[in-house]
Amino acid sequence: MNIMSLILFVICSLVTVVFSNNNQINTVIVETPSGLIKGIQNTFPENEVQVNEFRGIRYGKAPIGPLRFRKPTPVEKWADTFDATKFGAACPQLELDFLPGYKKLDMSEDCLFLNVYVPKVLNPYKKLSVMVWIHGGGLSMGHAHEYDGGRIATQGDVIVVTINYRLGIFGFFALDHPAAKGNYGVWDQKLALQWIHDNIAAFGGDPGSVTIFGESAGGWSVNVQAMIPSNKGLFQRAISQSGAFDFGRTFTLKPKMLRKYAEDYANKTGCSLDDLYKFTHCLREVSVDELIDMTNPMKTNPVDRIPLETTSSGVVDGELFTDNPFRLLSDKTSDVATFFKSIDYMAGATSNEGSLLYMIAPPSFQEHFGFNMTEGIPSKVACVGIIAPFVELYLNNNPALKTQLCDFYTVDGSVAEQGLRVSELFGDLLITYPVVRMLEYHSSLGGETWQYRFSKTSPSPIGGPPPSWFKGSGHADELIFMFSSNPFTSPDASLSEDEKELSKHMINYWTSFAKSRNPNEGGEPVKWKQFTLKDRDYVNLDVPISADTFMASDSVQFWTELYKNYEFEASGGLNEHDEL
Repeated sequence: MNIMSLILFVICSLVTVVFSNNNQINTVIVETPSGLIKGIQNTFPENEVQVNEFRGIRYGKAPIGPLRFRKPTPVEKWADTFDATKFGAACPQLELDFLPGYKKLDMSEDCLFLNVYVPKVLNPYKKLSVMVWIHGGGLSMGHAHEYDGGRIATQGDVIVVTINYRLGIFGFFALDHPAAKGNYGVWDQKLALQWIHDNIAAFGGDPGSVTIFGESAGGWSVNVQAMIPSNKGLFQRAISQSGAFDFGRTFTLKPKMLRKYAEDYANKTGCSLDDLYKFTHCLREVSVDELIDMTNPMKTNPVDRIPLETTSSGVVDGELFTDNPFRLLSDKTSDVATFFKSIDYMAGATSNEGSLLYMIAPPSFQEHFGFNMTEGIPSKVACVGIIAPFVELYLNNNPALKTQLCDFYTVDGSVAEQGLRVSELFGDLLITYPVVRMLEYHSSLGGETWQYRFSKTSPSPIGGPPPSWFKGSGHADELIFMFSSNPFTSPDASLSEDEKELSKHMINYWTSFAKSRNPNEGGEPVKWKQFTLKDRDYVNLDVPISADTFMASDSVQFWTELYKNYEFEASGGLNEHDEL
């Protein structure tokens, strides 16, 4: 290293010591294209490895006032040193105070922040691979700093970045009109990726080796970003955890649905729909609390159906998406298909994603059908409360499909046995089948494709212990194995020695994929074979880890046949072929 390089290194990674409340805190300063940023140095307690944390870095201007319901505006270079020793505010959202370990959120519309976790000694010449985490929460809840990136960063020797993005009505309000085109939360994610690309080298990261990964709505977001051709160069790999497109609902916010939501908002706020520009301007004047309250699904959902309808989703906006992404994926010559193929792609699900069902079924739903979720779920609830509204909303209310689904997912047995089958229905239609379908798309295009299944139950399941009839690993159960802190883990939860080993292997698979395009490069005991349409290999993450083929084959075959006679509409969802 010559003298000029040494001087530059010192400037870019200046370490100082400050004192706060009589406790010594090491701080570190990096010089980035956006300006100087001051973070803190910690030692990650699980392995005693140093981690440099830069918290609450602004990547976009505050989307408030006239910037509400607009694409985000890039942040300008700051003159002073940016204080990144404290996390930024979470974006406005519903609060889930029933979850174990829940903490009251500091929320603000001024929320376009990200956090950077750099392992060991900060060195801008290292060129570490970068992993960008997109949080879940149904596109209506969650925030970046509830996920501590220290475990993955220090164990995998990668830089981890976690990002905020706008949620709910703030991130996805749309009118099918230039006054409000929607997808603002998706634009936020895209802008964060651009900021990372432009600045991560100063932290010792390689902008040419970036992996995006996320769970649930974060996995949905990963798939969305992987189908936006203008993202070329911003990331090279993608990991979608339990979050592939649920085919009936994704990009189904058609004009008639958007009009229905707009009419509801107009009735609740008094804003007139006569002029959509003025209507949008009027909504910009409505308070944050009022907007959150009027879009609370627990208040608006009918008691005779499980909450399936969403106001937070992507739309075909003519800019990010000129058509339904799946229509474009089906054309192997399209820009969308070409870009998706170029991304190394990993996806998977837990062994029973249907745990979502018993978590979101409100007491009023149980009272209406006269059952107790802890004992099981009657077949009538499956057919009338879940299948019927799903088909009505997203499959043109086809009666034959209602019958098919009801026959496939009902059993001659106890309500406990039926409860397990209904949970499988819920997981299959929302996550498991769509996950496999996305893998099929990617593999058919000739991409490098990897599939996993997570089968280990969490010592701290989301929402607390499941009903006794529930079997398998539930939605989000893998998160405690990846992050030492996450929103679904009780503060006193801990991993057994076997679980710690699984956590280590899982992180090694993930970070090896991020660094080398191959999850096997870390020398894990079970070889993970690529997914192909012929063999459909996957790794089963359990104790012990194993390899297998044809995940959830019966369900996948059933849903494949069911959707065979449907095609995607340009404006969104599924359209029935004439012969049905």
